[in-house]
Amino acid sequence: MFWLSIMIIERFVVPPIDNNTYLIIDDTLNQAAVIDPSLGSEVILNKIKETDVNVTHLLNTHGHPDHTCDNSIIKEVTESKFMIHKLDAYFLLENQFAKNKSLAKVDEFFIEDGIIKIGKIEVKVIHTPGHSEGSCCFYIPREKILFSGDTLFEGSFGRVDLLGCDPNKMFESLTKLSKLPKDVKVYPGHGYPTTIGNESWINNQDLLKSMINR
Repeated sequence: MFWLSIMIIERFVVPPIDNNTYLIIDDTLNQAAVIDPSLGSEVILNKIKETDVNVTHLLNTHGHPDHTCDNSIIKEVTESKFMIHKLDAYFLLENQFAKNKSLAKVDEFFIEDGIIKIGKIEVKVIHTPGHSEGSCCFYIPREKILFSGDTLFEGSFGRVDLLGCDPNKMFESLTKLSKLPKDVKVYPGHGYPTTIGNESWINNQDLLKSMINR
């Protein structure tokens, strides 16, 4: 059966450390979600106003401050449902980068394999600890799209030497992602989009272990 895409992805590269923040839109129902606002609230809110979409969800791939800075601004303006994994919620208690020092109240925690509906778009939550305890990827099977946060980058992966990191968990998480179809397009938390097939190194367990443990 031919599948006509209903999904629009707006990608913004946000300074000072070039975070990717995303606005995903169901073009038929005009509903949307913001993924990892970083310090991008101004450009995101301008795009929301320009497209006149209804943002129903605010999703954090993980709790590190560079990804969550403008959570409270986005949530306040859009009145969206804010979601994060409960194991990363403690990161939200202090964010030195945030413009608005008030905390965004978490409305719901992710659950493994949980489905979030953005209009007709079904987003599957994949828990991928390693870079942090509660790191998650967002997989849209019908569109063959993965938002990987700081778990998987083009040719690399997120740091495993910070608070909450675990090299062994990162190995397990990347191995899990390697099982996805090769044509799945990956939108990471930093850097350029890639595909699962282009990152064939995650299928090589010996290479993967050496990269993580070096």
